Order: sequence, then C-alpha cells, then structure tokens
Amino acid sequence: MGAAVLLPVMLKRSLVECIGIFLFATSLAFLTNFFRSDGLPLIRPKLLPVSAEDNQGNNISLQTLKEKFKQPGVIIFDARSPEEFAEGHIPGAKNLPYYEFAEKASGVLKNIPFDQEIIVYCEGLECSNAEDLSFLLKENGYTQVKIFEGGWEEWRENGMPVKRGEG
Repeated sequence: MGAAVLLPVMLKRSLVECIGIFLFATSLAFLTNFFRSDGLPLIRPKLLPVSAEDNQGNNISLQTLKEKFKQPGVIIFDARSPEEFAEGHIPGAKNLPYYEFAEKASGVLKNIPFDQEIIVYCEGLECSNAEDLSFLLKENGYTQVKIFEGGWEEWRENGMPVKRGEG
C-alpha cells in the first residue's frame, strides 16, 4: 500500500521538476538572444502572403532598370554566386546569393528599411535565383521587391556599365 501512495507523489514531483527545467531553459534562451548582437527579434513585422503569382507583376524591363539605376536610394541585389559576381556585375549592386541568404542576410540587410525599393537579378531568363531571392526578401518583410528578368545577360549584351571585383 505504501508504494501505491508514493507513485503519484513521485510523478507529481517529476512533473514539477520538468516544468521548472523548461522555464529555466526558456528564460536562459531569451536572455542569450537579448544580449547577442545578432539576436532574433521577438516581434516580427507583419508578413504579407507571398505566392509564385506575386512575382509576375514585379518584373521590370531593361529600360526600367536603366531609369532606376540612376536614382539614388534604389538597392540592387545580384543573386548569383560570389565568383560570378566578382567576374562582373551591375555597378552598385550588392551580392546576396539566394542559397546563402540565411548566412548573409542579417549583415547585408541590416540597415535597409522594409519599404526600400529593391531590384534583384541573376544570370538571365533561365535563372531562377532572382525569383528565389525575391521570395525570401518578401517572406522577411520587404515589400518593394522587383525582379530584373533579363538579368546579367541582357545587361551585358546591351553595353551597360560593368563593374568587376567584389564590390
């Protein structure tokens, strides 16, 4: 009879200990995040639903990019690899390969407001990296993202200015 009475008491004690460990670990995680320079925000900006159809109205032509290229405040992202970027890119563009988004986004996007006009490009019509990067940017709260569909190929073939090197 004594063992039958002790069992519920032991289960209750184990449950209380588990809850205590969970609360301690959660508190420690919040404190660590708070003091890290690259900590995650606790309140995320409201995200708009993004689908593949959303990009259809966001493609821009070479002519539009030529006009935007001259305007201050427009940010251009090259979604290609760092090696391709170094071989040649649109002057003023920043390299943010979509497949390195998780590692590089916090540094590259640090001071860019969510309503900033952003233009993304990659190699050309056959390249989906710009669409992928556009999706990731929108998913993270950026609302003014456009895609230069003709990409690097069209830019270069039309004799537009080219910059070589890393930036």
